[in-house]
Amino acid sequence: MTTPQISVVIPTYNRAAIIARTLDSVLAQTYQNWECLIVDDFSTDNTRKLIEKYEQKDNRFHYVLNERKKGAQGARNTGIYHATSEWIVFFDSDDIMHNDLLDTMVNAIMTDDKKSDVYTCFSNVINRNSGEIVGKFEWICGGNIQEQLLTGKIYVDFNGAIIKRSKLMEIGGLDDDCPSMQEWETHIRLSKVATYTTVPKILVDYYVGGCDTISADKKREIKGYLYLLEKHQQEWMGHYDSYLMYGERVLNILRNYTDKTFEQEYKKTIFHLMPELKLIILKKAVKNKYNIFKRNIVKTIHKLHHG
Repeated sequence: MTTPQISVVIPTYNRAAIIARTLDSVLAQTYQNWECLIVDDFSTDNTRKLIEKYEQKDNRFHYVLNERKKGAQGARNTGIYHATSEWIVFFDSDDIMHNDLLDTMVNAIMTDDKKSDVYTCFSNVINRNSGEIVGKFEWICGGNIQEQLLTGKIYVDFNGAIIKRSKLMEIGGLDDDCPSMQEWETHIRLSKVATYTTVPKILVDYYVGGCDTISADKKREIKGYLYLLEKHQQEWMGHYDSYLMYGERVLNILRNYTDKTFEQEYKKTIFHLMPELKLIILKKAVKNKYNIFKRNIVKTIHKLHHG
């Protein structure tokens, strides 16, 4: 049986100083039948020259320049359209593949009787500054996972997934307008048409702690949550408790945000999406005040009795 070619799609912007580690990890793969598309989203550093060196070293590397600046999702879409393989791995330009990543995932594709559309694996989460492992991504995905995605039981990280290109095309590609939570948004849509299988092995090193990551930008995080909660409101109607939970999570993030005008604006958006949440928050506040009052009464009585 012929083994499939894998298209590795790496979006990048001004990562010339660190992307070489990622490309070296692709080059070190024990599985040889791959192409690697590095999609440059109009970098202003020497990214192009660096990638050209890799193209000269190995003709499986391909530099692709976006026709305009599109962001990470737009760059991934460019990669999808240029890919020549049925199987795609989206990989970040600051993460590392273990050298058996592609080998292991292809073996899963070839031996899986269920013939899934998406295969996932586990990842180490590594602090970029200290180099220490600070966590692991170990979500188990099986079959239809949409309910688990909506209720927060699992997540699918792009770096640890290999996806059928035809399924990505079926959902119209990735959403360029999604400000953050992009993997979550993609897989909510993808899980409508695709089945999933997990290979329970750590095959990726995922780095956190960079100042240019979306997680460092609370405003984009808030906008990402609200974008998903509005776009996929219908899907969440069958899991309304989870929908309200995410709304409350956004409110908690907003409370710690310094821009009070922004806070008020997005509070209105949340309460417009889920008006019941205002009543829930009010009831919790009243309950908390009552509990504090009750504790103070008990303390006062205790002092009166014990002097």
